[in-house]
Amino acid sequence: MKSLFSVGVNVAEDISYIRKWIKRGLSKDKKTLDFSRRGINNQTAMELAENVALPDIEILYIHTNKIKDLGLEELARSEFFEPLKELWMYENLVGDEGAKALAESERLRRLRYLSLYTNRIADEGAVALANSENLSGLEVLDLSFNRIGDHGAEALANSDHLKKLKELHLDANRIGLKGMQALAKLSGLQNLQTLNLSYNKIDLRGLDALNDSKRLQKMSAVKTDYPHVGG
Repeated sequence: MKSLFSVGVNVAEDISYIRKWIKRGLSKDKKTLDFSRRGINNQTAMELAENVALPDIEILYIHTNKIKDLGLEELARSEFFEPLKELWMYENLVGDEGAKALAESERLRRLRYLSLYTNRIADEGAVALANSENLSGLEVLDLSFNRIGDHGAEALANSDHLKKLKELHLDANRIGLKGMQALAKLSGLQNLQTLNLSYNKIDLRGLDALNDSKRLQKMSAVKTDYPHVGG
């Protein structure tokens, strides 16, 4: 197994706490690592990116921390993220630049599940994720409780990069008429079966478009502020 820490670590740095986190958070099969609720900020994220390489992990819980864009940019480029199939980053402080870093990272080609709810991602970040070739293997994308508006929703609805996506969660954002109309047509995301759009802008025309959508009616689960949409 590859060393947990890179050779070039400055000996003056005390990173023993990372060893303790790994010992406490690593599952017996070494495939799941729990770094949630550790108070991780940008500086700590950079130390993780520079010093940790666990080639067997497939699931990383690093939610409910204080990671901002700069820290996520470092993590997205690191070996630490490369083996991941599931990344749980909800309840951090990630904005558009952090979302772009994930979208542009070639380290994340194995990723199947990405949870980014309760962050600060707006339209630019959503567009980057929608247009990402590196994330083409995603099956579940959770962007609920962010700041995504119509432009971001349209990009996701029309994405032909996220061909394997089965679930998309956009509840509690800022999506209005144009975004709802695009999601009603859903010209991209041909394999999508679950769509959550509850608690966005209340626009009756948009809700009617969703309710009347033949595409959504064929899906297994659709949640909006209009009852009885979808299967």
